[in-house]
Amino acid sequence: MEKRSRNILIAAIVSLVIVLILLTGIAGTLIRKGRMEADPGWTPDPKENEPVTTSDQDWSVDSLRTGLTTTIEYDKQYRAEVLSLEQAEESIRTYGIRQRENYSNPAVEEIERQMEQEFDLLAVNLGEIEEETAKDIQKAFTYMYDTYPRLRGTLTNLSLGNFEHTKAGNIAVTQNSEFIINEEAGNYPFVVKYEIILNAGKFMKREKLLKDCAYQVETGFWPEGADITSILVHELGHQLLNVIAMEEFGLEEACYITEANGDAYSRYVTDKLSVNQEIAKAVIGRGYEIWQTEYHHNDTEEAFRASISGYARGEQPDGGISYGETFAEAMADVYLNGEGAADASKAILAVLGEGK
Repeated sequence: MEKRSRNILIAAIVSLVIVLILLTGIAGTLIRKGRMEADPGWTPDPKENEPVTTSDQDWSVDSLRTGLTTTIEYDKQYRAEVLSLEQAEESIRTYGIRQRENYSNPAVEEIERQMEQEFDLLAVNLGEIEEETAKDIQKAFTYMYDTYPRLRGTLTNLSLGNFEHTKAGNIAVTQNSEFIINEEAGNYPFVVKYEIILNAGKFMKREKLLKDCAYQVETGFWPEGADITSILVHELGHQLLNVIAMEEFGLEEACYITEANGDAYSRYVTDKLSVNQEIAKAVIGRGYEIWQTEYHHNDTEEAFRASISGYARGEQPDGGISYGETFAEAMADVYLNGEGAADASKAILAVLGEGK
């Protein structure tokens, strides 16, 4: 009888503990619910809501506020009638000013304005990046524009941008894009931007970007010493090759396309397609000849490209070769290593001295 009473008492205590636990849980839920209703801006503690992800990208519940995205828009297209080169340039310049209104980063904004003046750029929008990174970018531009003055006036935009998932792995891209079209794309006149776009997901995380640079060097994919400045030198190498193509096809006043320069623009765009690349092929082909005759190498063109870096091989997913990547890597290699750069890099840049 005594044993039975003891069991009943134990069962009662266990039941009471369970009830208390349940009541505590309900009370906590009600408290959290009350806080959310009282303060709509309240969000759960990130520690209570650990993100589930298989990506190696840094992520948290407040990732949009910690440097993964920018407020800058770079890929909008508009319909309007633009009547002159001056209006075309002003439209690009005004759009850049409006983008600057969406962020507040005074030290970087001062660098943006300096770059617009020093390098004859219509719009520079570096947005939310760190000042030190902006200075690295400016340093690269100073080197390239001093070394190759023909770049001046050819690039219209330098901007931070959010890359869509299909190119999220890219660190930066050099491209031309139709900004203002007249009724239908391709109808004259229309306005074109020539731009370097920096991936916000990369450039807004300086330390991670520097670690990525070190890793690319360690694996041999980028030239020795690669850093943030050499990324920009690489991209400006692409633009320099674009300038060579513009000169070859007689494309002038390139941001304002009319019937007068429309044919030259079409030939320029067509040559940039991976199936063509006649200008890039010619420059790399001549560099290969110099590598053999003046630097006394006797090997294949593939070995010639590979001697610069893994990226300089230019291998594409479709099996083709991007000769533009070979050129841009040679540019970065010589910038970083001078006389210690690969002979192939020096041979390619020697072509520029021949007036090609």
